[in-house]
Amino acid sequence: MLWITATIVWCLLWAPVPSKSAVVEHYWTIEPVEYTIQGLFTRTAIGVNGQWPIPGIEATLGDTLVIHVTNKLNEPTSLHSHGLFQNGTTFYDGATMVTECGIPPNASFTYRIPLQQTGTYWVHSHYREQSTDGLRTSLIIHDPHEPYSYDGEMVLTMEDWFRDSADKLLRQLMNPDPHIRFHPFVPYGIIGGECAGKKVIYFNPGRTYRLRLLNIGSTFEFHFSIAGHTLRLIELDGVMVKERMTHGVTLGVGQRASVLVTALNTTQSNYEFHADMYTDIVQMPRYNPLNYTGLVQYSAGARVKSDGCGKWLCVNDLDLEPLDAEPMLEPDTFITLDAYSGVFSDQTFRHSFNNITYMRPQVPTALTAVTAGDHAYDPLIYGRQTNAYVLRHMDVVQVTIANHDYYSHPFHLHGHVFQVVEVGSLRGRSSKLAQDPPVKRDTVVIRGGRYAILRFRADNPGVWLSHCHMLHREMGLAMTFIEAPELLPRVPDMLRENCIAQGISTTGNALGGFGPVNSEDEEYPTPYADQFEAKDPPSGWKIISYAINAKDEDFDE
Repeated sequence: MLWITATIVWCLLWAPVPSKSAVVEHYWTIEPVEYTIQGLFTRTAIGVNGQWPIPGIEATLGDTLVIHVTNKLNEPTSLHSHGLFQNGTTFYDGATMVTECGIPPNASFTYRIPLQQTGTYWVHSHYREQSTDGLRTSLIIHDPHEPYSYDGEMVLTMEDWFRDSADKLLRQLMNPDPHIRFHPFVPYGIIGGECAGKKVIYFNPGRTYRLRLLNIGSTFEFHFSIAGHTLRLIELDGVMVKERMTHGVTLGVGQRASVLVTALNTTQSNYEFHADMYTDIVQMPRYNPLNYTGLVQYSAGARVKSDGCGKWLCVNDLDLEPLDAEPMLEPDTFITLDAYSGVFSDQTFRHSFNNITYMRPQVPTALTAVTAGDHAYDPLIYGRQTNAYVLRHMDVVQVTIANHDYYSHPFHLHGHVFQVVEVGSLRGRSSKLAQDPPVKRDTVVIRGGRYAILRFRADNPGVWLSHCHMLHREMGLAMTFIEAPELLPRVPDMLRENCIAQGISTTGNALGGFGPVNSEDEEYPTPYADQFEAKDPPSGWKIISYAINAKDEDFDE
């Protein structure tokens, strides 16, 4: 009976969407673009069709999104539609050396994605840290039958923009010398595609607006509020929630939210909105937080009201309830991921899950899965450094992530949303359970010295990366779920051709051979033993990042 139930659920996922569908087609030439911010400095961004910031994409539930990409960079590229489940289209997920090889220079690739979700998402490169260098924009999928009513909507992307390239920032963060590694790097804010301080949004008295808020940056959190106005939170990461009043919204990298704001019944004043930036990965008291503002305009020339540094009081995720009221899942499979960092044998500072720092395989993991035959359920075939876990179809998976660093990590899961079941202190001094039904999202911020318990159902056959959504992903803080490998779809011909053009094998294990990978055949950096701690190791020794100095909080983040 279980397989019958699983088959019914799988068929329901593919049930036709009852709406008029269209093909939303874009032709993107990805190329370098020179961008000047507020006349302060000019640097090269990665733009599209000669533009940066990149215009957003809008579509409707039931449409098919088609993006024809031509790569005019001097390195490969890819596109990941952040938050889309990619049901049946795992090979269009865009994670290089996970689901594809990347698009080589002067080559093309077409992403063809049926849109089976509604909400606020974004598109960004998943090749190295090209997203940090600008290859990112919003993706809005409208619902023909929105559960909330409003008179208009606005998209406010929030981005941190650095003077230095992503490669230079990574070299700094991976330096083994802490004096270099933690040297402050101060970004500029870009709000709604404009330099912070320049953005104006227009309100008409008495009307209700949906503001779609997206942190599409790379390192800093954003805290959004509007002086003199109350926000009503209705969406987190594409999941509609029961309306909840709040003074502000905090967004880690990769997170999104929608709020309803009802305009005041007067035009006597205009009001500041805040999109303040904050990070805890470096110490820079003069610039942390960075208070950036824009203007809510009712009447040109009217006086401007401000609330000083903005309201940072936000509703707790665990107090929210999804509209679909999915009850708390009962887990079948349990996985614990301990996040640590330290200096490794290659003289770089790296991050890791369970002491494994992620490194890309020589064959994309999804191509290994579809060519492995009887070995597809053996994690060893995917290589130690991919940190692979193979999941049975329809199992409920509980993942406990423990953040042993003193700073925060925004953890993102491809292919799913997860229920956030519990958040607490690793020292055991405080914890908070979600209500039932629990909140769901695809990116969760876990503060330093804390843990989160997440649950999701393995109902989406594919290969899905899970990782920190800051620069730490490139420093090794990532792992892989291989979900029901026997049900993976056919590999697109164009994808294979792009692999072959780069000399990348499209068959075999992580090293391009056959059968499980012998760990002695893999070359990978290992953490230095004098950083280890023998207390409760998950598998051998643990890496000490730094002493956990986190204070207890009430979790109203």
